[in-house]
Amino acid sequence: MRKKNSIDALVENLQTDFSKISNFHLTQTDSLGKKLFNFVVRLAAEFQAFQNLFVQYYLPASLKSVQDFKRELKHSKYKSSFKLTEEEYMENYYETVRLGYVGAYHKYESFLKNVVPLMDEFFEELDFEDDFLPMNEYLKKEFDLELNKTIYNFKITKKINWISNCVKHYDGYPIKEPRPKSISNLDETKKIQIDSKEFKADMQDLIKHNQIILSALFYVGFHQVFGMKFESLKSQLKPENRKHNKVVIERALLKVSIQGMFNAEKNVA
Repeated sequence: MRKKNSIDALVENLQTDFSKISNFHLTQTDSLGKKLFNFVVRLAAEFQAFQNLFVQYYLPASLKSVQDFKRELKHSKYKSSFKLTEEEYMENYYETVRLGYVGAYHKYESFLKNVVPLMDEFFEELDFEDDFLPMNEYLKKEFDLELNKTIYNFKITKKINWISNCVKHYDGYPIKEPRPKSISNLDETKKIQIDSKEFKADMQDLIKHNQIILSALFYVGFHQVFGMKFESLKSQLKPENRKHNKVVIERALLKVSIQGMFNAEKNVA
């Protein structure tokens, strides 16, 4: 059986996920939705390509360099001068993985920076009568949230941020405090050692997390939309949704969902 094209699979999976975003179907802004969806596809493809770059190319190359060095050392007349442990042989491999976490966190920072203007553009084109608040301002005003600080509310972003900081500021040693409980068993006398399997799993979790953040930001946008004067909002809804009480209920449910999505793991290490 022919293997499915990875890009086709990515786009089709995103189409399924995108269609599940609550309330996205309530507006009639199909062209805007397509524009934002294209951004999501490009973003997911970038993260997938980044993961594949490390897992399929950089890490195998670093393992090959370890084997090459071992082979050369075995036949060297100076081999008695080298007393290396297996961990020391593998250091370049683990360093490559650690650098992967640094790169992944920078990509996540860029994602947060770039997604907000797209969301603002998407929702600004609805009729707000010049009362639209940019996403970051609305998050702070209504939910007391700063998007760039929500990294500490989620295990996966907290872990990647922590490893990245250990690499940049502590030469890869797991000594930054506080330490996430999910990786509390690391030996502080040794540099962080993570294999490609765990790195790949973390990258997949980060990709899924990005989808959660996108959904949450849609919820935030629609929470603001549903706070408009009903007469202004009415024309932008599909006929079956043009009921004031339905909008009020939807907005209340959105608030609960937003608070849950951004704070579900808050204070959990």
